[in-house]
Amino acid sequence: MVSWSILARVRRAAAAGIAALSLGVAALAMGSPPVAAEITPEAQRVVDRYLEAIGGRAAFDAVEAVHGRGRVEAFGFTGEIETWTVRPDKRASRMALGPLAIQQGFDGETAWRTDPSGKVLVLDGLDLERSIASAWFDANRWLEPDQAGGRVSIADAVEDAEGYDVLAVESPGGETRRVWVHRESGLIHRIVSTSDQRTVTNNLSEYRDFGAVKFPTVARTSIQGMPANDVVITFESLEVNGDMSGAPFGVPGDRGAAPQYLQTPGRARLAFDYSGKHLWLRASVDGNPPADFIFDTGASITVIDSAYAASIGLEAKGSLQGQGAGAMGTAALASVKALRVEGEDGDGVALGDVPVAVLSVNGFLEPYFWRPCAGILGFNFINQFVVEIDYDAKALVLHDPKTFQYAGGGKAVAMRLDGSVPTVPMTIDGRYEGEFRVDVGSSATVDLHRPFVRAHGIDERVKKSLTVVSGGFGGSFTSRLTRMKSIRLGSYDWKDPLVSLSGAETGALASADYAGNIGNRILERFKCTFDYERRQLWLEPGAQYGERDGITRSGLQLVREGGVVRIAQVIEGSPAAKAGMEVGDELRAIDGRPAAEWTRAALEALFEEGRPGRKVTFELSRGGRAVNAAIKLREVI
Repeated sequence: MVSWSILARVRRAAAAGIAALSLGVAALAMGSPPVAAEITPEAQRVVDRYLEAIGGRAAFDAVEAVHGRGRVEAFGFTGEIETWTVRPDKRASRMALGPLAIQQGFDGETAWRTDPSGKVLVLDGLDLERSIASAWFDANRWLEPDQAGGRVSIADAVEDAEGYDVLAVESPGGETRRVWVHRESGLIHRIVSTSDQRTVTNNLSEYRDFGAVKFPTVARTSIQGMPANDVVITFESLEVNGDMSGAPFGVPGDRGAAPQYLQTPGRARLAFDYSGKHLWLRASVDGNPPADFIFDTGASITVIDSAYAASIGLEAKGSLQGQGAGAMGTAALASVKALRVEGEDGDGVALGDVPVAVLSVNGFLEPYFWRPCAGILGFNFINQFVVEIDYDAKALVLHDPKTFQYAGGGKAVAMRLDGSVPTVPMTIDGRYEGEFRVDVGSSATVDLHRPFVRAHGIDERVKKSLTVVSGGFGGSFTSRLTRMKSIRLGSYDWKDPLVSLSGAETGALASADYAGNIGNRILERFKCTFDYERRQLWLEPGAQYGERDGITRSGLQLVREGGVVRIAQVIEGSPAAKAGMEVGDELRAIDGRPAAEWTRAALEALFEEGRPGRKVTFELSRGGRAVNAAIKLREVI
């Protein structure tokens, strides 16, 4: 699992800061049943005091439009921000911060944003629901006489609330935020929202008069547990009820440069190496010799390994935290002037001015994949294309979305985006339904998120399972691997899938917003075509469609460091466990052949595809002592 979510955190933190300073956006909530509008008498008194503090109800009601300009400070950068809001239902913002340029908007019907390379994304799914709810809060519609369909009450016991009245404000769609109103001044000093694993706090200050209404001009936005991601927005000017005819509310055109196709206009075919159940491509950064990159639909931005970046002179600046599969990690930002992904035959694509995250990935990945990893090709690369992955032919075809027309024999599954990660509906055992992230950066079949497992009591229903250790950027975690009865994805279904019940308590695999992650052991059954523009995932059964899921028949997971092959994991009850093999043992020879001469692909073929009952011998070194072991391959679950 090599998922990495940085840009989603940047956008959300910045958007939260903008929202805390805005009075001028509104929208109708979607997605959840509307709540009955109401306000308790105690809350009404607090609301009345706040309205009086900012200039009175009449002054608040008279605010129809706000245009703001200011600066934003975050991640070691200082940049510029500009916002537009028009009541009841329009908003837009532009932010330039270091190598990032982020735009987003809502025109009353459609919500959108740009990716790091300037490509426009129209929002759907949970992203759209969150955007609409944020618009309702941005407008402070809960201050209207009928609460605009929301609910306002005094919050239950809140820690550190001395000197404040804390309101629980619920939008028509059901999202609740806590609003801290200072008893002496009557002004809002803090807004706290919680979504999935994120608790976001906006601290507001520096109220100033703009016409008849006071606005807070400074907001510090913090995400709990991610101190490096604090965002401070300071508005230097606010124009109230001015001319907004030029405001960019509607969906704009793409602003980034279009990719260059190296041989055939609108189409590039690249052979990939499918090793460790991951897709590997060769890419050149700023004219340097090609290096190995992983292709990953779960990465929100293209990543460059920090050691590799230093070796080619790529300068990274700033510091921010992002979310990996199991935990958090830190990164810097940079801009690649030229990114060229090319095959041996010269076919491929080239992109210019590509924002990237720079962080240490090779130290974690190389031992497990037995090869250096220069980085990850993430969303701002992938989203430029319709992506066809032919696992049988080991070919990746990149199409121009403007000219693409599907002509295969597959069937489409409706696809949405979770920030930057594709999601699709899927059903397990005919009863466990949910929305699943589609992660080409995962070697698993499917990882069920811990909240989903708990909500459905799946732990208690599983009869047989194995404990396995999994990992991602930021850390490792323990999961339970089990066989379930069936999976249905779109029009396709098969039996006896291997399913991982994630034990991750933080990170992407602990998300409560989605049921789980789909990995390559499912995707390799098909020729997969990801159409981000039309939000479709085309699935065409391939040679592996009807095969039964399998894992190592030895029970071993091996790593290689500096030419030395060691045991990283021994699965409980497996042939390796019964033979007394231990984590940390150094493998000197396998079937009489020096371990250093084996390739990872050859060992994968032996351990995963070897005939059950086949005997494999090992020469080991344990604490400087020679040890011999022998196993017979068999299914471990």
